[in-house]
Amino acid sequence: MGEGSVSAIGQAVHRKEDVRFLTGAGRYLDDVALDGMAHGLVLRSPHAHARIDRIDTGSAAAAPAVLAVLTAAEWNAEGLGVIPTRTMAKNSDGTPIPVPPRPPLADGTVHYVGEAVAFIVAETLEAARDAAELVEVDYHPLPAVTDAAKALEPGAPLVWDHVPGNLCVDFEAGDAPAVEAAFARAEHVVSLDLVNNRVTAVSMEARGAIGRYDRASGAFTLVTSAQNVHVNRDELADQVFGVAREKIRHLAYDVGGGFGMKNPLYPEYALVLFAARRLDRPVKWLCERGEAFLSDTHGRAQDSRVELALDRDGRFLALKVDTVGNIGAYVASIGPFTPTAGTVRTQGGAYRIPAVYFRARAVFTNTGPTEVYRGAGRPEACYQIERVVDLAARELGVDPAELRRRNLIRADELPYRTPIGIEIDSGDFETVLDLTLDLADWDGFGGRAAAARAAGQRGGRRRGIGVAFYLGLTGGKRFECVDLSFAADGSVTLAVGAESAGTGHETVLPQIVSDRLGIPLDRIAHRQADTDLTPTGGGHGGSRGLEVVGTAVSVAAERVIEKARAVAGHLLEAAPADLEFADGRFTIAGTDRSVTMTEVIAASFDLDPADPALLPEGVPGGLDVALTHELNLLSYPNGCHVAEVEVDLETGAVTLVRHTVVHDLGTIIHPLTVDGQVTGATTQGIGQALLEAIVYDENGQLLTGSLMDYAVPRAADLPRFRTAYYEGAPTANNPLGLKGAGEAGCGGAPPALVNAVVDALAGFGVRHIDMPLTPERVWRAIHARTPRRAEPEPA
Repeated sequence: MGEGSVSAIGQAVHRKEDVRFLTGAGRYLDDVALDGMAHGLVLRSPHAHARIDRIDTGSAAAAPAVLAVLTAAEWNAEGLGVIPTRTMAKNSDGTPIPVPPRPPLADGTVHYVGEAVAFIVAETLEAARDAAELVEVDYHPLPAVTDAAKALEPGAPLVWDHVPGNLCVDFEAGDAPAVEAAFARAEHVVSLDLVNNRVTAVSMEARGAIGRYDRASGAFTLVTSAQNVHVNRDELADQVFGVAREKIRHLAYDVGGGFGMKNPLYPEYALVLFAARRLDRPVKWLCERGEAFLSDTHGRAQDSRVELALDRDGRFLALKVDTVGNIGAYVASIGPFTPTAGTVRTQGGAYRIPAVYFRARAVFTNTGPTEVYRGAGRPEACYQIERVVDLAARELGVDPAELRRRNLIRADELPYRTPIGIEIDSGDFETVLDLTLDLADWDGFGGRAAAARAAGQRGGRRRGIGVAFYLGLTGGKRFECVDLSFAADGSVTLAVGAESAGTGHETVLPQIVSDRLGIPLDRIAHRQADTDLTPTGGGHGGSRGLEVVGTAVSVAAERVIEKARAVAGHLLEAAPADLEFADGRFTIAGTDRSVTMTEVIAASFDLDPADPALLPEGVPGGLDVALTHELNLLSYPNGCHVAEVEVDLETGAVTLVRHTVVHDLGTIIHPLTVDGQVTGATTQGIGQALLEAIVYDENGQLLTGSLMDYAVPRAADLPRFRTAYYEGAPTANNPLGLKGAGEAGCGGAPPALVNAVVDALAGFGVRHIDMPLTPERVWRAIHARTPRRAEPEPA
């Protein structure tokens, strides 16, 4: 692959960033200390719903080392805007949805526990904490509602007086009459009520922000641990501060995880800029872990009724889904998208279902806002279809894998337009299913279950197995800005508007450049997440990193090749059209005369760019390329999970003993990174299925506000995953042939695991258990049907 250590697509080269991370040389927000930097702290509401009758900040403002105590009064006095939403959600009849204003600091009323009420700035964080104790707030508590279904009931407390029934969005899609007709003629109808539990990201690095203001130029600088610097910058400039976009520079350094939670514009980002301008000093705010549970956006939070109609042969006829999504107290960045358009897109999964009808209602409650969370509707849709399909298999007495195989879209039916309107372009779902079953030794499960039952006879353990198929599609912004610039020594700097949040971009994007141009990987520098580097960018999310950004990088590299061809022609005294380019080398066709890309780069600095003989017409001198590339076609990653569990009948504890994953992600660019994405996403799915839940009581108090109460998966909770990839059906929707990898694992893992636990407990009459499958829930499910003294032996 050319001279030096050139990295080809598909090679598992060592990740460049890992050395930095593993040796403690990463640069995270808490590592940044600026001269004269002050420290901010947010005073948050202890009430889920209350009127603020009085705020007295006098004692706090007079406390030692306190620089400012800011409330909505100070914010409003400067005529600043509210935190905007980017949602494009509409009701099914086309009417706009209610979007209550969201001030950075509560203005007259608080609507959830944790809402920001005051921002205290001091010389030290300790001084700010002490001052927060001195702020006097008189609250008048108001009725609150935290459950979305209850919020829709007549007479429920209103989160917003001007929003009747607490309904934000009433959304529907599909063909209701066709679905009803199919149900009328169906031989079998299977119905299931299920909960997709509310979760939160628990990123390793919590959120934070540093604001700085230059009075001479009137320019702000904002440093955050965010995933979306360009969009956040635009919102701050356009809708909050009312300044030109070039007056705000927004950048991020290393970001310790985000999972969608770090996509939105948060109030604290505006507050540090506001305080920095008032004080003429840099201001830093860091979110503490307990504070993060209160103030980070949450995800999932859907209650659904799912109904599946089948004919006498077990063929799917129609699917009907009615879901209620809890979006919290405010319309977050794109919060209503997830339970509505986000969940409808992949309804029915990879199955051939002639008719689908989907209704969703997004509902206000007195809880923290919900937002996109890894998968953003696709895992919710997967859970809906995979649980009801599994239940259908059990009620019909059909092997769950066989029922799926019977209804999967065949490879020869692709491209396939679903009843919802998406067109699946590529895949071989039956092959992926077969590969997964083989890797999991599905047929050998009976023997393993019998052995486990014999070995655990005294303890009363039961083994179960579950399968789930996942169909996703990519999302996020469908454009990316790329800048490739060259130095005379042959080195390259790649700047992109996108951003890595621990997702390997620093290696994988330069790997594409190395593959395309034949330049050694260690000669390619990567720059990202800085609005001064690129004029725009799509940020991070929707598994767009390689699909959109990688495609843009590939297109930029091809532009470089075309510019370099003219320079190579000059060096070889040949017409550019007579040159072939491969493995980092231009060669005159039919000869052995050639020149490397590195030599061409060096020569481009010695040639006169004004000479039209050297470069293509209309192309400026040098090899640098800057472009914004759009990719409007989507890809459809898919895969299959098989979970195998043991359930302790005495305690209800679930042990995941085997987990198998086969994914069709198209072309694999960097296997190690893909392994990390699949393993991480699968682990998050397992966490949701077994452990994680954001729980509010009926008064709106958060009961799971620390890692003592909110459980996340640890290494001891996980088996060694069996993972494989199917690359036999690359997509033609992008030039790299790849399909987004970042979110696939968290879609298939939860239903596979729940299916396995229900399988283990089938002999006890257990039909369904809502996530998370805590020992108490499982124990109660076992003993709800069977007296403790008379447990039957499952068949």
